[in-house]
Amino acid sequence: MMIYLKKIKRIGITMLLILILISCGNREIVYHKGSYEGVGEGYHGPIKVEVVTDEYKIIEIKIIEQQETPVLADIVFEKIPERVIKKNRANVDVVAGATYTSEALLEAIKDALSKAKLKE
Repeated sequence: MMIYLKKIKRIGITMLLILILISCGNREIVYHKGSYEGVGEGYHGPIKVEVVTDEYKIIEIKIIEQQETPVLADIVFEKIPERVIKKNRANVDVVAGATYTSEALLEAIKDALSKAKLKE
């Protein structure tokens, strides 16, 4: 019984080490580190954002300027940046019922990210 426990313990430690090594693998540098502004044309005027990136991911998205209808815009400005940061890209679903504002915000984020992305 004791021999089996030692083998299980060794296998567990080996698996843990493998997972650690895999997670420490080379990550691809995608962005220039910094803060970038972007603009998209909203329903009632421009939507201006600031997108902060490090070399690997989108860190933060701030809405700097907008004139959208508050009830719809609040939901969009809450959900879309969350989704973009989570997926680390601007290709996310729009908010139902606020498609135009969602698309304008995504346009602004894509504009900012185009300035942050490394040239291929």
